[in-house]
Amino acid sequence: MNSVKAYLLRLVFCGFLISLSTALLRGKRAGKVIALCGGCLMILTALRPLLRVDLAALPDLFTGLTQSQRQAQAQEKNEAILRRLVEEQTVRWLETQAVELGLTASFTVTAEKTPDGLWIPAQVTVSGSWTTEQRADLEKRIEQELTLPPARQQWEGG
Repeated sequence: MNSVKAYLLRLVFCGFLISLSTALLRGKRAGKVIALCGGCLMILTALRPLLRVDLAALPDLFTGLTQSQRQAQAQEKNEAILRRLVEEQTVRWLETQAVELGLTASFTVTAEKTPDGLWIPAQVTVSGSWTTEQRADLEKRIEQELTLPPARQQWEGG
């Protein structure tokens, strides 16, 4: 509330100063110059608080979110996209390996974020039918290429 009082006091003071200076100087030219300078001073005094406004902290007119909220929302979307891409590409790679080995299976991959900020496959679920040899070959490929130990591989079917 003190800042509002101070703002209004400044405006009143500027108005008083402009009135006083115009009354002291009598003449067309001097009066016009003082009126122009006084008007500029009044505008600067009135608009000065706007210069202190942090525009980044103001909400967007369309979304109602601040810039930091929009950045956080975009970051979340990007993370979800990256995670989905890693999971989808890993599933495609696993499907290619299954075709090469001649086994029929469907795959589910769960990715997790590393401390470095990278998304990597963390868990693989394999459902379908295969022989013991095909399973061993695919397990070995998953362990070597995806660095997923057998403990992080779930096999359903057989």
